Amino acid sequence: MKVQISEEAQRILVILKLDAKRVFERIKYRESEYLNVFSMKRTRAHFPEIFKNRYDAVTAKELMQCSEEVIVGLDQFYSKIDDIKWYLNVTEDMPSKVSDKMRHHIKELENFFHMLTLYIDAELGLEPSDKKAFEASADSESEPDPYSFTATPELNESEE
Repeated sequence: MKVQISEEAQRILVILKLDAKRVFERIKYRESEYLNVFSMKRTRAHFPEIFKNRYDAVTAKELMQCSEEVIVGLDQFYSKIDDIKWYLNVTEDMPSKVSDKMRHHIKELENFFHMLTLYIDAELGLEPSDKKAFEASADSESEPDPYSFTATPELNESEE
């Protein structure tokens, strides 16, 4: 039986999912740009824009509308972002080593992002539309688009 969640909880989950997507995309796809500025100018002034997110403003009351799995997923994802932010703000590593470490951090962040997305989609009653592509990607180098989704069909009581 499908559990119904309130409209407010649905909105919170969608906002959290979109926020995680945006911050993840900035960290992953703008990596060469922000690391280039960091290595050329040795400045960290641009990092707040990279790591800006709405999760920092989410209240405990809003989080209470999420399942334990989503809360744990959010904590893992945003804790990894804090680790990356801390590393970039205090490192004295040479640019090539920073780049190597960032590739590792981003891969870990990507895993946390995919898990968080799965938890939120499950709570919203959504199923990734790329499920077959995701399963096929285990055998290939290409990765599915984790951002698209479709509604999960309702089960009849006899199917439960």
